[in-house]
Amino acid sequence: MDVLLQYATATASEQATRDQSAHTRAEWDSLTGALSGTSGRTHPHIPGLAAQLVSGTAEQRMSWGIATLINGIRDTPVPAADVPAGGAQI
Repeated sequence: MDVLLQYATATASEQATRDQSAHTRAEWDSLTGALSGTSGRTHPHIPGLAAQLVSGTAEQRMSWGIATLINGIRDTPVPAADVPAGGAQI
């Protein structure tokens, strides 16, 4: 569940300073350019979905991101870990 907290915290931190930055538009353009320019050979799904990945409102993208993480967590097996007797691994 750490990944959900990390995602929410990182998003909140980013959004809290977005309005204060003089470079917001340039940063957004850099992000969309990087997504669109991603190699289809190494990341076959990203270039075709680039516009969708940054569409909608900030709230819609946040909800989609959380749903994506939850679905991934639900569908991804937990790796086996060596846990000491009587204790959780940190």
